[in-house]
Amino acid sequence: MFEYVIRGLIGILLVIVAIQDIKWKKIRLWIVILSGLLLCLCIPFCSTLSITDRVCGLVIGLGVILLSKATRGKIGMGDGLVLGVTGMGLGFWGNMELFALALAIAAFFSIVLIILSRANRKKSIPFMPFLLLSYMFLNIPIWG
Repeated sequence: MFEYVIRGLIGILLVIVAIQDIKWKKIRLWIVILSGLLLCLCIPFCSTLSITDRVCGLVIGLGVILLSKATRGKIGMGDGLVLGVTGMGLGFWGNMELFALALAIAAFFSIVLIILSRANRKKSIPFMPFLLLSYMFLNIPIWG
């Protein structure tokens, strides 16, 4: 049962941060922290993933934060924070799957924008909507 609570919390977090990222290109830190704390409260009651797997999922977010620092903010720090929280809930491989699919969707979208002359390679796009689309694709059963 708590697995569904964890998945629901992650879904709600991604909806909120996707809206914020589209509207303001910023993510409110308190929402990410609150979601992380709520996940930490639910995790002891959920035995599907080990603590090691959850910590390794968190490391993906820390890696994106390091990339944000290395690129001087070209990759948003909020992206790394949100990926850290999703990593705690989904574990390492679940978070890698989420992140990889979101990157692929964002790349496809960017290519379409460039082909249609709506953007150039210097234009930035919000990443959280792609993370939300990826999460929806991976977690909402649309077939049998």
